[in-house]
Amino acid sequence: MAVKWMDLHKYSLVWVEFGNNKNGFNSDDDLTYRYGINLGHEFCYRHMAIVISNDVRADEIVVAPLTSYKYGDEKYPSNLIIDTDKYGYMVKNKTTIKINHIRSIDKKKRVKQIIKSYISKTLKLNEIIRNNFE
Repeated sequence: MAVKWMDLHKYSLVWVEFGNNKNGFNSDDDLTYRYGINLGHEFCYRHMAIVISNDVRADEIVVAPLTSYKYGDEKYPSNLIIDTDKYGYMVKNKTTIKINHIRSIDKKKRVKQIIKSYISKTLKLNEIIRNNFE
C-alpha cells in the first residue's frame, strides 16, 4: 500500500523502518539490509514513531521512535511514557517514546505507513525535547 504523503503532518504517528542490527549481518542478503545497518545500541528494525519535523514536505524528516514499555523506563527523563488509560486511542499497550533516539530519516525510503495523521498535543512532546537538548 502506497503512503499518502498529503496525510503526513507534524505529530503524525507512522511506521518507520530503522534498519537492521549489525549482529545479524549477512553480506549475501541484500534485501534484508536495504534500510541500513545499525551499530551497537542504535535503534533498529520497524517501529512506530512520531513525526516532529516542522517541514514534512522535505525529503528528510525528524522522528521520535516508540517502543514497548519496559519496567523502569520512567526513571529516564528522556523517555515519555504513553499509558493506555489516557492515550488508548493511540496505542494498544503501554509505550515509551524514546526522545534520546530522535533521528532524521529519508521519509520516502523509511516511512512505511501513516497510522494516524495527528496525535494529541497533550503529550507535551516539545517540552520534553527542549528539556533534554538544551
